[in-house]
Amino acid sequence: LTRPFKNSSINPKPKKNGWQRIGWKPEITLEEMYEELILHIQLMKDKFPETDGRLCRYCEEPWTYIRSSGKGIRNLKNFSIDRFDATQTYKKGNIIFCCIKCNTTKTDSLKKDWLKYLEIDKELTKEKV
Repeated sequence: LTRPFKNSSINPKPKKNGWQRIGWKPEITLEEMYEELILHIQLMKDKFPETDGRLCRYCEEPWTYIRSSGKGIRNLKNFSIDRFDATQTYKKGNIIFCCIKCNTTKTDSLKKDWLKYLEIDKELTKEKV
């Protein structure tokens, strides 16, 4: 849960190829982030009473906490924190608790992109009729 708070995330160093990640300075404290996580878990428990609430907000599947083998292979069902709006930092109302797979799939796409995809989906559905 501390990744967004790591100094290297906030003040990234230049990479060999010159590319540098944007350092998003969180506008939420670590304590507030934990409070948001507890609220998320309770929301998911209410929605899926048979679970412990530790579910990805996007795919609604359980997330894991499995350490990497060190061979560059990540467990895609591991816990992750996403910025819902990629143009904003980590702050209340903009953090989503999810799995790595869903976080990676969403990447830096914007809400307007997803609305456009849904609009196209409706158009395609109408064309099939």
